[in-house]
Amino acid sequence: MNDWNDDVLTRVVPRLTPVPLAERREILAGPASNDQHRGHFDRLAVLREIEAGGSARRREIEGPARIVFWNVERLRHIDAITETLKTVGADVNLLCEIDRGMARTQNTDRIVDLAGRLDQAYLYAVEFVELGLGDVHEQARHAGEENAQGFHGAALLSGVALQSPFLIRMDARGNWFDGVFHERRVGGTISIGAKVTVSGTPVTAVSVHLESHCDPQTRAADMEGLLRRIESVAPGEPAILGGDFNTSTGGLGERYNDRAAWLELIRQQPDRLTSPENYEPLFEVARSFGYDWHEANLPGVPTQRFPVGSDRPNHKLDWFFTRGLKVTDPLIIPAIRPGGMPSSDHECLAVTIVPLT
Repeated sequence: MNDWNDDVLTRVVPRLTPVPLAERREILAGPASNDQHRGHFDRLAVLREIEAGGSARRREIEGPARIVFWNVERLRHIDAITETLKTVGADVNLLCEIDRGMARTQNTDRIVDLAGRLDQAYLYAVEFVELGLGDVHEQARHAGEENAQGFHGAALLSGVALQSPFLIRMDARGNWFDGVFHERRVGGTISIGAKVTVSGTPVTAVSVHLESHCDPQTRAADMEGLLRRIESVAPGEPAILGGDFNTSTGGLGERYNDRAAWLELIRQQPDRLTSPENYEPLFEVARSFGYDWHEANLPGVPTQRFPVGSDRPNHKLDWFFTRGLKVTDPLIIPAIRPGGMPSSDHECLAVTIVPLT
């Protein structure tokens, strides 16, 4: 018997159901077991909802469509990110890691703000209800503050009508709930999608975020579940997935428990982090569902960005996967603010598509 989160969710609302501060405090103060997480996960209505807002100026895209994917890292640097997106001028923007009502982003509504700046329609759904202030650095910077809403999620934005919206919850494991990862949360990774009409043909566009704190086998299983459910709403149809697939080529323990051993492995396999296809079985899963990634991505180019002087190795974590589409002009746009500092810890990806049929 399937759980509700194994279904494709389609409930669209004008505003996501809030989780009051008192309730978040109560969850945080209560037991931190997996069973408790599952109870909260099942109870919170917001985890089943898609918010639709803004306005679309066009019904369809005539001719080729330009698509962006970007992990915008909280959408913290919204001014610089807005300018980059305006410069690219994509027909559809697939985004993840977007705050709403988080102290670390001034308790603002980042997705509504961005949609207004771009004059676009949006779909937004919550990955995690945040019970604290964020990671250890954010906890220190914002000590004593409170989150107004505590939402962290993913979105589609477009000047074209976003039709038949859907939400896929890929992860109900609750690995972030007990505090082991130093960031208390209810929820799990998601994909959010919709259909856009390109040259008269419906194309399913999906923003994807796979879990970083797991191993390649778990990511492959999540990918299989994602593609199986997309098949239920778009069987054999043209589709583009843009996402942070977290193709780090290792599990969390492997990468951090013996850091010296991991760095030595990277030294011995220098292409591992920027050409991860042989180390991440999710690529073979994608192939088995009829998806390709070769033409849609620049080979061997990392998609992470850290400040100058950082000793963190850059990975190729972000990808487009396509089916039933002619793909051209893949591009990686630097995530840089005026002055040279990063606007996100991921670069912005863009590609042009047109249906084959």
